[in-house]
Formats: sequence, C-alpha cells, structure tokens
Amino acid sequence: MEPTGRALIPSRIGLALSVVLFGVPALLLWLVTHYLVPALVALGWEPLLAWFLGGGLLFALLMAAAITGATMALPEPSWRAILDVLRVRSISAEDWRIGGLTLLATLAAVAAMQFVNSTIGPGFAPHPDFMRVEPLGPAQRYILALWLPFFFLNIVGEELWWRGLIQPRQEPVFGHRTWIVQGILHGAFHVSFGLGVMFVVWPILFSIPWAVQRTHNTSVGILIHAGANGPAFLAVTLGLLPS
Repeated sequence: MEPTGRALIPSRIGLALSVVLFGVPALLLWLVTHYLVPALVALGWEPLLAWFLGGGLLFALLMAAAITGATMALPEPSWRAILDVLRVRSISAEDWRIGGLTLLATLAAVAAMQFVNSTIGPGFAPHPDFMRVEPLGPAQRYILALWLPFFFLNIVGEELWWRGLIQPRQEPVFGHRTWIVQGILHGAFHVSFGLGVMFVVWPILFSIPWAVQRTHNTSVGILIHAGANGPAFLAVTLGLLPS
C-alpha cells in the first residue's frame, strides 16, 4: 500500500538509513547483553532467564516499532492492512517449497560451520560471553515454559522489523542484492554475541532475507527463523545435542 505522508519510515531505504535502522537495535542489544543481563545475573537470576527478559524487551520493541511503522503508512489502519504492509501472508505451496528447501540448506550449512569451528578451527567459543545454553536439570525444566513467549517475541519481532518493514523498502534501492545488504547488517546486529556465534550462524543471516525476497512473504522468514532457532535450543536444553 502507498504511504499516506504520515509514514514513520520512508518508502525507500538506502544505505545510510539502513545502517541506522539496524544500528540502533544493535546498540540496544549491546546494552542488554553487557549491562542488563550481567546485572540480573549478579542479583541471582538464572542467565537464561536474564536473557529472556532483556532480549524479550528488545524484541518486543522491534515488534511494536514494525507495527507502528506499518500503521502510520495507512490511511485507515486495520490488522489485515497492517499485515499486508508487513507482507505477512499465507504460505503458498511454492512458498513452502522455497522455505523448506532453504531451511534444510541452512541447517546443513550451520552444521558444517559448527563442525569446522569445533574440529579444524578457528575454535571460537560457540556461545555468547554473557550466556551458555546447557542441558537443563529436572528442577530447571520450568525455564522451557518461560522460553516460549521469548521465542515468539524473538522470531516474530525480528522478522516483522527486518523483513516485514525494512526489506520491502530496501528492495527498490538495492534490487536483487537486497538480501546481501540485509545479511551483512543483520550480522552486525549480532556482534554482541561474539565471533563464535557469528561464525556458526552466518548462513541463517543470509538465507532468510534471500527466501523472503524470492517469495515476497515475511511468513517464510518467520518459518525459516523459527525452524533454525527453536529445535536447536530445545535439542541442547533437553540434552539431545552437546552444548
């Protein structure tokens, strides 16, 4: 839909504005991981719960910003119209094919990065400095219930902001290279997680915007992001994979 003149974010996003729209959340993530999470842990919080709170607040902010940006671009906002602006659509058979194949290729690439990192170098720490995901004991299984709302905010909040609001406005500027710009800037957003995480997850950073650009459907990004993040977290916390 066409902007009404009240748009919070312009209909075309070039490099400078892209850096700002990715850079501000990156700065907030750095503040969360370097100050808020350690402060909560020092007060006796479980590191995972501290991250769920701090990260959840940030991802909720991204979701609210995306919805606000879409709302301000509409003359008569409605939930259906807002989702249309954010390109959140039903997943067609072709979208399932592209999304499913992209997810499988992404998981294979991430597994390859993990193998390279752990066996033949460079040997980066595979977890962020502020938190390590490990198998949960029976008394800690309640954390999985608290993970669910965080997981929703993480996946949906990021995808609505990066792919729903920003990417469609980058595409008129960067054309078929938009997914590369998205991947680089989304990688910069994760700098706070450390080199090890960046080394392992870079396939995810590029595959999601590529698939979204192919399908013009943010729901495909949500599918891939959730499929790459959720099962891996559950497998480690349930002791099915090494941490």
